[in-house]
Amino acid sequence: MRRFFEDYAKHTALNFGQALQGVRYVFSHPEVDARAARGTLRHVSQSVRLRLRRIANDLFFAALPPQWHHSKEELLAMRAVSIGRWFQYGYCAWRFDQNGNAKTDLTGVDRRWDPRCDDAHRSPAQAE
Repeated sequence: MRRFFEDYAKHTALNFGQALQGVRYVFSHPEVDARAARGTLRHVSQSVRLRLRRIANDLFFAALPPQWHHSKEELLAMRAVSIGRWFQYGYCAWRFDQNGNAKTDLTGVDRRWDPRCDDAHRSPAQAE
């Protein structure tokens, strides 16, 4: 039972971090930059619409037990990382590399970015 609650707490921390990152940058989203100039009403409205959907999704998945939608392997991988770090992975994912290590150089990093952004799903060749 202890493992269940530990997994649940870490998963909830990650999802709350993602939701709070969405709240922090609710008026701007990097995926909208290509469709509307930053600082315009169009950019703000499209960003808010996208962020609110993702915030709702994050809160929904924070409430669900991770055992319902993650594999045993994924849950095992979560156990090696602290709750606080899982929150950071959600709230400020741009600070970490793909292995979960803190980046040493944050020059030019867009703090609005999160792993669900379109560019995160492209290969390096597509992103250029």
